[in-house]
Formats: sequence, structure tokens, C-alpha cells
Amino acid sequence: MMGPSLARVAAVDGHAIVLRGVEAVLEGASGVRHVRSASSVAELLRDGVEDIDVVLLDVDLGDGSDAAENVRVLRDLGVQVLLHAGARRPATLRRALAAGACALVLKDDSPEHLVCALAAAARGEAHVNSELAEAVLADPVGAVELSPRAREVVRLLAAGYPWSSVASTLGISVSTARTHMMHVMNAFEAAGVPLRDGPREAVARALNAGHIDDPYPRRPWIDPEAAEG
Repeated sequence: MMGPSLARVAAVDGHAIVLRGVEAVLEGASGVRHVRSASSVAELLRDGVEDIDVVLLDVDLGDGSDAAENVRVLRDLGVQVLLHAGARRPATLRRALAAGACALVLKDDSPEHLVCALAAAARGEAHVNSELAEAVLADPVGAVELSPRAREVVRLLAAGYPWSSVASTLGISVSTARTHMMHVMNAFEAAGVPLRDGPREAVARALNAGHIDDPYPRRPWIDPEAAEG
């Protein structure tokens, strides 16, 4: 019979090969027991979570879901969440941790780190499990605070929209759209992130850090200033 101290783990990842790898790591590992795997939070919830202590949650499931919202759903059901991240997107990771995830491991971390983090997460211990993960969260780009409207402006610019299209899509004036971008650039500068290439660099940094999702389909970058000419 399984001892009561074993952490009951479910893994949620959009990539079957990753799930198989996690299952192999957990099989026979000390202090944890693999309960089941799923490709999405919705799939996991179909069978309930009463038999789960902690969910190893892929930050980017590839199903259009938001990592922070996935965390909130699971935490509302009383389940601990350990984030499992491949991409170094500090803003996304910070939001997911703020939503209630208790820890973070990267897919580059060792199996031993993963098992220890799962056991700690099942106990509700909040920490980041490796120096590499700590370095990701310490990236100042992730600490930049952008308003919802500013993120919308950046998202449309990332998708290749000129200023006039950004403004009409959001129902605001071009000058207001430009003001939002100025706030974005000021926020990066205030966080100690110099921008040498103006809005283009601000958009690229926001995208890479996870402040916005990668637009799809994405148009080739068009300078919004030049596009108005």
C-alpha cells in the first residue's frame, strides 16, 4: 500500500513526449506517485482532482489557454501547482506565480530537481527550485508593468498593424495609441531595460518576455511610422 507521505502528482502538458518523460522520471521516484496525465487542464478536470495533491503544469500548453488562469482554476479546487516551463518568458511566469502557483521548475532542470520540487509543492512550500529558474524570474523585463490597454497596443503592433489600424481596431485615436506605446517604453526604461530601437525593440521585448502572446498569424514587421506614409 502506498504510504500517506507520497505526493500524488498529475502532469499536464500539451506535448505527449514530455508527458512520457515526466512519467518515466516519476516512476519509482522517492516521495511522489504519478496519478495521471492530461494534455490540458480541461481534460484533467473531467476526472476530478480529489486524488491529486499537486499538478505539474506546462506553462505553454499550446491550446490557447492562459497560464495564470489555469493556475487559478486549479488553486480554486484546492490543488497545488508547480509550473513547468521551457521558454524563458519571465512576465508569463511571474503572472502564473502571482495567480497562486507555489513553485517553478524549468524543463532544463534535472530529474532530481523536479522530484524534490513536486514533493515540496505538495506540502505547499513556495520556492523556485533552481538557480536557472531564479535567473529567469530575476530578468528585469519580467518586472515591467503594462496596462491591459498598453498590451493590446503592443499586441497589434507585433502583428504588423500600422498606427491607424491599431487605433481603429481598439476604438481609440492614433495619438492615444502612440501615448500607450510611450508608456510601454517608459516602463521598460524605468525597469532598467534600455531601448535602443524604439517601439520595435519594445514590441520584441514584450513578446519575448511573455507580456503578450505571439500573434498568429503574424505579419512581417512593418514600421508603424513608415506604414502611415
